[in-house]
Amino acid sequence: MASKKITPMFNDYVYEAIRRIAVEQGFTPDLFSVDFDEETRMECDGYVSFVFKAIINGDDREFTVWCKVPPNDDPRSLELFKRECLFYREILNGFYEFQSEKGVSEESGEGFYATPRCYLAHCDAEKAEPEALIMLEYNEAYEQWDWDKLEPINVEHTKLLMEQLGRLHALSFALKEQRPETFEQYKQMTDVLATQDGLVTLMKESFDRALTTMKTRFESERDKIVAVKDAVFEALKGCCDPARAEPYCVVTHGDCWINNLIYSHNQNNVATGVILTDWQSSRYASPILDLCYFFFISAGEQFRRENMDSMLHHYHAALADFLAKLGGDASRQFPLTTLLRLMKPYRELLGS
Repeated sequence: MASKKITPMFNDYVYEAIRRIAVEQGFTPDLFSVDFDEETRMECDGYVSFVFKAIINGDDREFTVWCKVPPNDDPRSLELFKRECLFYREILNGFYEFQSEKGVSEESGEGFYATPRCYLAHCDAEKAEPEALIMLEYNEAYEQWDWDKLEPINVEHTKLLMEQLGRLHALSFALKEQRPETFEQYKQMTDVLATQDGLVTLMKESFDRALTTMKTRFESERDKIVAVKDAVFEALKGCCDPARAEPYCVVTHGDCWINNLIYSHNQNNVATGVILTDWQSSRYASPILDLCYFFFISAGEQFRRENMDSMLHHYHAALADFLAKLGGDASRQFPLTTLLRLMKPYRELLGS
């Protein structure tokens, strides 16, 4: 039976929204054009959304944005798209406002601003003509970054991510204590797919595809992966269940692996920064979720064996430093000993 063709939710709303943002960015109404990069316009970027470039020309300048729309007739993808909209529209803005109150600006280089700038995040699929669009800043560096997903990450790039994850999680610890009413809303961000066991189904599908791929390149490792398959699913569900990790749960990225990270480099090809993209799996969960997800998907066994301890210490140092700037205290709210204790069963599971 032929597979169902996946099409993007690309309609008049998308055009009108892009035109509206163009005016907000200073373009003269009705005196600019909007073109789409044909190479990206109808390519589906993975499981949740279609991604394409919109190029706005007018007033002797050009302005490019990344646009994301969900596929039609796919309820599972739509729910994840709504979660990403929620993150950009409410959670991230809340983080930015809190940092501003604390005097931590983006220019200072001390806060958490490691996300693309978002111009619009909207989803209302109940209308006769559905409205769904995320518009993000475009940077040429995003297209220049291309890591071979079959190659494990290195120390240089991992340290940059550990710093940003430490700051991201520190924000939750600070807000949870200092703005409990505001943070209560964030605690409602449970796993989008959990109610229909969708997370496990999705992970098992991905797991089986990975095992098929391993037949040709990593045959020697395949039996080891099969042996821990069921335990991995249960461990992931444990990371995602706030009840098992309180009072240490935070707003997590939820899908933290190399495909959702974009690094910038200087002229000597030294990594200088990282941003986290694709927030559709963000949720209130154990901070261990982001760490385990990254270390066990994007890092090799030898890397974990040789560097995980130092990287975890680097993560916690970044978290403690930023939490102190926000008026918190990591030694009380999330001690290093607690981090290592929570990580221990997952490290034992996968042998690192």
